[in-house]
Amino acid sequence: MDTRTFRRLRPANPVGDLLRGWRSRRALSQAELAFQAGISIKHLSYVETGKAAASRDILLQLASALDLSLRDRNALLEAGGFARQYGERDLSAPELAEARRAIDLLLLRHEPFPAIVTDRRWNVMQANRAASGLMSMLLGPERMQRPLNHMRMFLAPDELKPFVENWPIVAAALLARARHEAMAAPLDEALQSTWRELMRLPQLPAATEDSSAPGPLCDVRLRKGDIGIGLIGAVLTLGTPQDVTLQELRVEMFMPVDAASEAALTALAAQDA
Repeated sequence: MDTRTFRRLRPANPVGDLLRGWRSRRALSQAELAFQAGISIKHLSYVETGKAAASRDILLQLASALDLSLRDRNALLEAGGFARQYGERDLSAPELAEARRAIDLLLLRHEPFPAIVTDRRWNVMQANRAASGLMSMLLGPERMQRPLNHMRMFLAPDELKPFVENWPIVAAALLARARHEAMAAPLDEALQSTWRELMRLPQLPAATEDSSAPGPLCDVRLRKGDIGIGLIGAVLTLGTPQDVTLQELRVEMFMPVDAASEAALTALAAQDA
């Protein structure tokens, strides 16, 4: 019997396949994962090969040891025949009112400096007045009437690229981050679809072999006519939420790199007041 025939006849083992995949991506041996999860190597081996079924608690222990996202923890539970553990609500749901208020306050307090909120696909869900004003100044107010994607805005040749003086550096940093996040969530078809769309954009910088996590800061130099603004961007997450939507939100906050940039942002905010 050849390998392909064996694979067709082998019983489906979604839990084992998922665990082996995640363990491989994290470069963990069975012994290391078993130790971190507090279970025996033999039991983990049986679960991965399909000889034994894991309980709900064991799957959650393994998910925690693998540091899986809440979305992936739900996927592992469903593969094992269990109900999802973590909810996935729309940001407008009443249950997320407190989190929404905290985000609103964070964006407001960051004025007159830009800040945006993105989802897992880098779609812009919310922007403070400073961010909207800056984008309107660069791209025109009509562009703000259409959906925005943070990655595409910087990577596409017809969006912010003409106004980014250090575009190759910024684009390379953003691509490294997008690649890292996409590789960390191979089961997320929506994210993978967006990643493939980004990779089809023309004139992207060459990919690097560095697989390490990208740094949290990115220096962006913007210029339109006589207006030059330097920004340092930082990515914030919302602590340890128990909701998939909240865990996947990213707050992108931008600070001026110098006094001239701060003055330009302050003047731009005064115009929009």
